[in-house]
Amino acid sequence: MTGQSNNIIDFKLHTLGWKAFQDLSVTIMSDILGHNFQSFYDSHDGGRDGAFHGTWIDKQNGTKSGSFTVQCKFTSYYKEGIRVADLKDDIEKAKRLASKGLSDHYVLFTNAQLTGTQDELLREVFENIEGIDSFTSYGKERISQIILESPRLRRLVPRIYGLGDLSQILDERAGDQAKAILDSLGDDISKFVLTNAFNKSAKALVEHGFVLLLGEPACGKSTIAASLALGALDEWGCATFKVCSSDDFIKHWNPNDPKRLFWVDDAFGATQVDWNATFTWARTFSHMKAAIRDGAKIIFTSRDYIYKSAKGSLKETSLPVIQSSQVVINVQDISAQEREQILYNHIKLGNQSQDYKKKLEPFLKGIANNNEFTPEIARRLGDPFFTQSLNINSFALAKFVDNPVQLLIDILSTLDKQNVAALAVIFMRAGVLPSPIVLSESESNALRLLGGTIDGVISALKSLKNSLTLLTYEDGQNVWRYKHPSIRDAFAQYVADDIELLEIYLTGSLLDKLFQEVACADIKISGLKVIVPESHFQLLISRLQSFNRSGWRNKKSFSDFLTKRCDHRFLSAYLKSNPDFLDSLKISRSILLDSDLEILTKYFEAGLLSDEQRNKTVQSLHELAINDLDTQFSRDNVKILLTQDEFLSIKSDVKDKIIVNLEEIIDDLSSDYDDESDPEDHFSDLSYSLGDYENIYLDDDEIFTHLSTAKGWVEDEVKELTKRIKPEHDETYDDETHSVSAHKTDRSIFDDVAN
Repeated sequence: MTGQSNNIIDFKLHTLGWKAFQDLSVTIMSDILGHNFQSFYDSHDGGRDGAFHGTWIDKQNGTKSGSFTVQCKFTSYYKEGIRVADLKDDIEKAKRLASKGLSDHYVLFTNAQLTGTQDELLREVFENIEGIDSFTSYGKERISQIILESPRLRRLVPRIYGLGDLSQILDERAGDQAKAILDSLGDDISKFVLTNAFNKSAKALVEHGFVLLLGEPACGKSTIAASLALGALDEWGCATFKVCSSDDFIKHWNPNDPKRLFWVDDAFGATQVDWNATFTWARTFSHMKAAIRDGAKIIFTSRDYIYKSAKGSLKETSLPVIQSSQVVINVQDISAQEREQILYNHIKLGNQSQDYKKKLEPFLKGIANNNEFTPEIARRLGDPFFTQSLNINSFALAKFVDNPVQLLIDILSTLDKQNVAALAVIFMRAGVLPSPIVLSESESNALRLLGGTIDGVISALKSLKNSLTLLTYEDGQNVWRYKHPSIRDAFAQYVADDIELLEIYLTGSLLDKLFQEVACADIKISGLKVIVPESHFQLLISRLQSFNRSGWRNKKSFSDFLTKRCDHRFLSAYLKSNPDFLDSLKISRSILLDSDLEILTKYFEAGLLSDEQRNKTVQSLHELAINDLDTQFSRDNVKILLTQDEFLSIKSDVKDKIIVNLEEIIDDLSSDYDDESDPEDHFSDLSYSLGDYENIYLDDDEIFTHLSTAKGWVEDEVKELTKRIKPEHDETYDDETHSVSAHKTDRSIFDDVAN
């Protein structure tokens, strides 16, 4: 081979480490070249990292048959190339293999530069060995060319995206999207490890167009999602949208441009279940199903415990792939090899000193085997910022791994005023701070409270970059973010624990976060960080004034906060500041419980609802029951608003105007069906009402029997309408995601971590 061509990307293969380079070579042989490849134990390979027996067909349709030996040579001195002298031991092993008929053809993979002269000398030596018919070398340049030409290889080994210049791999549009994804990861993509969880995720995305990544915090869900997004962008040309809500999904879904990938982090809540998000995603499943059928790909991530809680409220039958495409990333289930490779990458490619790496090396295997180990722990161990006061001994390292959040809080307490102020400004912008920085008056006041200055914050953000902060390019501008979500959690706890900093917490937290983390009542609830004292009610009320209550999800968030986290003192204070608030509420039909109705009920319980407002509410419930088949009047927590006579009056009207006319109502619904929506969803509101009617008229045998018959009519209509829908698009792929052959090793992966 000749030297490196000017148009070949310089993929930094030397940063992979010996084990990852060997795995890349295995992937090239088995998945890209398509050979039935077998890999061997590292320490007992007998001069072969891998082998296969059969026929090799190259790009020029030339063929070679027989036994093949594959050997990988990784070197930190890649610029010097591979010489005959460097392969002295391998040549002797090759002679032995050839004599046994195990090496008709010898293949060498190396990350070193390989000139035409070096390749010629190596070929001469190996082909002069009796029994070896051919020698083929893959040096740095040739491997880089394979990477450049194969989107599939890049998808299978996403770490490659962090090794080269993306502008030379992707077109301008895709390149900009990929850069945004990579910016969100920082340098983590260059340290990505091909785990079994990634392989399963990629397979699910290929086969089903959907994957739900589940796992505990800091287990690597977002990194896998970003890697999948890069692969979809590169190989399939899917425009990538990172959306935050079902409304965003509907906004960006375009049936005329179906090849899009939607990535939703923390779909059902960040730190605890967000019921509003859960319900709205459930209502969007039919849209998602249609999008996937037309070629879209969707990635959800969620903390496992949040999904378990939310699962009961999801109508999974509307999106069957949500069950078949779940990949649980359990850190305890990550193989020992994968843990070690993750830790190796972060230490090897981190910015610790060589002396630090040498001192740490004897403890690395034990750290990887710790049950509390996560990829985020590995990242922090590779960054001097997090290890400034860390003693290198078994006890200190175990504590470092076992208590990561407390570790962050401890680190925050040691930062100077400018650094804390810099983190506070990002916090007060809900985690997204545009650059250049322009502060509001309240943010400037917070800086003064913390003892910071704008110049100091700008300098601190730069010094914290890639440790606690990250500078990314999003939507046409640079923005500062936290490096990892856990940093935001730690900072929130840091300011929440200090009553003097409570104003910063209440001012800076995203309202969605406050709705989940604070209470204005002395209660115990999961995820609660702060009980707001009465002295800070007005500050919180002023924040609520800016909250946009339009849209079902926002209304539900606001309602849940007032009804589940506030006592009569806050409700009274809020009403005093917003005297027209209760009159502005309007009850709508709801399968569960309308958010405005929840608020009215809460105010009634607190003795803050006037007789006029109560009468207006009762009248609305009666009208909804007759005009919209609404059953909220029958809920136990709503009945407190109604007198006995009012409840019986609504019940009687429903019987006379709804129950006796169910056959006509079902016929009208069938006539309105448009062949686009899911038939079951089309009848879902009526089905829910029929179920409630059975409870309301449980003691009336005649009505109960009539309702059972009506439910049968609905089932028949759903079956009939389903036949009218065009058959599901069954997209089959001959493309399978293959995992690199994993094999046990006696050689420590950490051998060259300090080189």
